[in-house]
Amino acid sequence: MADLWQSIVDGLAGIATNPLYLFAFIALIILLMIAIVVHHIRKVRNQEPWIHQAWGANWKGRNRGIRP
Repeated sequence: MADLWQSIVDGLAGIATNPLYLFAFIALIILLMIAIVVHHIRKVRNQEPWIHQAWGANWKGRNRGIRP
């Protein structure tokens, strides 16, 4: 367990000391965040919209004779 911890600490120290590694690490994090957001947007756009029943009648064009 100590060997794993030391390798993690050494890897982070290497990232912190080399600017190229630091920029690459930050770019990887930003790329992952963008990928998660795009995946979530596509997932939401493919879902059927849920409309509350009280609003659904007016929203979908039903009960045209009853206007508030």
